[in-house]
Amino acid sequence: MTFNYSCRPIGGPRPRRGARTTAFSLVELLTVIFIISLLIGILIPSINSARNTAKKATTSKVLTSVRVGMEMFKNDNGTDFRLTNGYPPSFQHPPIPDYAGNDVLHEGRFPFPRGTADTKPVVYGAHWLPAMLMGVDNLGYVKRSAVPRSTQDLRRSPWLWYEVDPNAETLYVPQRQPFYLDPGNTRTKATKDLPGRPPEQQDKFFPNWEEMNTLPVVVDAFDQPILYYAANTHGKVTNMVEGLREENREYTGGAQQEGVPFYFHQDNIGFTGSGVSKDERGWNFGGRLRRTGEEEIKLLHAIAVSGADLTPDRFILADNRETFARYIVDRKTYQSIGQNTSPNLPLRPVNADTYLLISAGPDGLYGNNDDVNNMPAWPD
Repeated sequence: MTFNYSCRPIGGPRPRRGARTTAFSLVELLTVIFIISLLIGILIPSINSARNTAKKATTSKVLTSVRVGMEMFKNDNGTDFRLTNGYPPSFQHPPIPDYAGNDVLHEGRFPFPRGTADTKPVVYGAHWLPAMLMGVDNLGYVKRSAVPRSTQDLRRSPWLWYEVDPNAETLYVPQRQPFYLDPGNTRTKATKDLPGRPPEQQDKFFPNWEEMNTLPVVVDAFDQPILYYAANTHGKVTNMVEGLREENREYTGGAQQEGVPFYFHQDNIGFTGSGVSKDERGWNFGGRLRRTGEEEIKLLHAIAVSGADLTPDRFILADNRETFARYIVDRKTYQSIGQNTSPNLPLRPVNADTYLLISAGPDGLYGNNDDVNNMPAWPD
């Protein structure tokens, strides 16, 4: 009998076996990629939502600081601004026909550069906010009473109050009020540095761009301007908001044709726009255009249309909800409006004796549900 076997020396090396390699199969790789993609799809919206929530909370704090500053301003300067109940003006609009307060609104209160050809440049409520609470030059507000009464020409030229007298080589009015907003804790941006794109019709909405593009605005946590509208406390319930002006710089009649309006839609139209056509679009802060048909494009901002031509019974129609008038109407009044409401029902806006502060929020569109503002919430 023959035995055929091999043996190895004691302690010798084991015989080598064939090398074995392992790898993921295609199905396993695709499964892992799918799971990772699914997790990313779940996490990114959550992260963005958390980030936007935090930014909205920060913006609310900014608005709170502004509101505190406004009350301080009113305490110090209320007698100088009686038409706005002591708060800073926001007016960009032209003089109102047959309105006795025109001189007070437009003369002796304009602290911005003179513009061209001795005309007052176009500025908006968003520009007035830092100018009045921190000073045009960011060195403090100049109170009217600080200007010597003996210098009548100087008292009539508020834009000089922040400039250097070339003869004396000192500020025309060196005395400043304390800051109503702390520049060190308030974020501002020059108009030209705002995100997005200015209106396509820049000459229409910012005709004095070269003079005004460096003017700052107070920005929210999204780097977008906080719009400011001062209420005209002499407004009439027959005229909640004014209509657009004609070429002769006079206002057209609307549904609320009698009396002086509470709020002026034009005080910020460089940012919101003024209508629904391409030529009337305001500043694009990154929001998307919304198409309602082959050719028709709705404007970026839901408060671009004034709504001054709406009678109360038309407020509740779906096609008219995206208007400045509907956005600012008193909530309780709006809830009581029905199909059979009289067209002559008196209308009153919210904050009729104070002001409006509006941040566009995460979507960059003024007038939507994610806005941060100082208005009461709509009733459920």
